[in-house]
Amino acid sequence: MVETLTRDMQKALNNMPEEMEKMLQHPARRYVKNARAILRIPADIYEDPSHYSFILDMPGLEASNIKVKVDNGILHISGKKKKGQSAENEGGVKAIRIERRRARNMRKFTLPQDSNLEEVKAIYKDGVLTVTVAKKVPEVSRKPKTVTIPVS
Repeated sequence: MVETLTRDMQKALNNMPEEMEKMLQHPARRYVKNARAILRIPADIYEDPSHYSFILDMPGLEASNIKVKVDNGILHISGKKKKGQSAENEGGVKAIRIERRRARNMRKFTLPQDSNLEEVKAIYKDGVLTVTVAKKVPEVSRKPKTVTIPVS
């Protein structure tokens, strides 16, 4: 039942016109590049005066199985949960029910224009990935130079 609901929600999001997506007024909506990925990894996005923070729940993953990259202004975050050692192989133990999924997770975010794509840091601790993208330092606007010219 949950899988059917998830599949129906993904279909609705994939078929939603771009104008409707803009009308949703979701605070993080402008950062989302791939609507299909919304249901996969929950994320919180924060804007600080000096940087953007993307915080994603990725429990059960090892840091070595998480990839973070920036390509053409798009932040790609992916993780793969590998199948652990099966208890079935130890002492005749047989699995009765397996509900934990082993799958690939992915999110894509369009980074704002003021993002410094060279300064991206990621920290993974206790099942939570925090990606920090620094903002570009605003260029100091040049004031027009005033010169007094003596008129004779």
